[in-house]
Order: sequence, then C-alpha cells, then structure tokens
Amino acid sequence: MIRNKPLLTHVATTLLATLALGAPVRAQEFQPYPTPRITVEQWTSYLATVRANLEPTAEIYPEKHVVIFSDQRSRTFYIFTTKDHPAHPAWITRQIVEEGGEVSVRQIGYFAGSEERFAKLFSKYQKMNEELREDVLRRNQ
Repeated sequence: MIRNKPLLTHVATTLLATLALGAPVRAQEFQPYPTPRITVEQWTSYLATVRANLEPTAEIYPEKHVVIFSDQRSRTFYIFTTKDHPAHPAWITRQIVEEGGEVSVRQIGYFAGSEERFAKLFSKYQKMNEELREDVLRRNQ
C-alpha cells in the first residue's frame, strides 16, 4: 500500500493508536543480532521473516525509500530501506512502550551498508521519537 501522508504524521498517529492495545506480543525478535553491523544476507533474512509475518501491514513510502511493517499487538514498527535509500541495506525497529504513565520509544537498528549513512538515518528516527514523546505529553496536559 502506498501512502502519501507525511511519514512523521503517519508514524505518530499509528504509534498513538497502539497505546489502547494490551500487553505487547512479539512477532519476531526485537534484537535479532548482537551488533548493528550485519551482513546483506542477515538483512535479507530478517526482512523475509518480517514480511512473512506482517506483509498485510506493509506501507511503501517511495519518496522516503522505505517500507514500514507494523505489528499493532507488540506496538512495533519495522522500517526497512529500499534500494534507492543512501543507508541501504538497513532497518530501524521502533517499539512504543508505556511505563509509569510515560510514553517512550525503544529503538534499535541494523545496517549492512555505510555506517555513516545509517547513523544519519538512526538519528533521524531518534529525533522523531522525541517529537512523538513531546506530542504525547502535550496531548495529556
């Protein structure tokens, strides 16, 4: 499915919608590898696993060169780069968590390409996590 709405708006809306769901249930491992640097084969294998479990949720963002899979039960989002993304092959996994009334996002990522380009991608999503947290705080005031 191709979406035209801004990625941050979509992710924030989707993440906020998952707060009403029950306890997380994992579709796959949150941290499947011990280090962020992986092989292309590991990237391909994990994408195949996520796709097998979550294909109906796939949302393609051609302008961002990513495809996002979501698992509403575990509040987890898998953002995979596509071939035209500077950090490809890479992915970011984000999971919304709520502890003590505070909302935050656990984030982990893996790359088989340029570490520098991956670091920029990872940082971009960390910034989005902070913006989401601030948005939730504003809405709860």
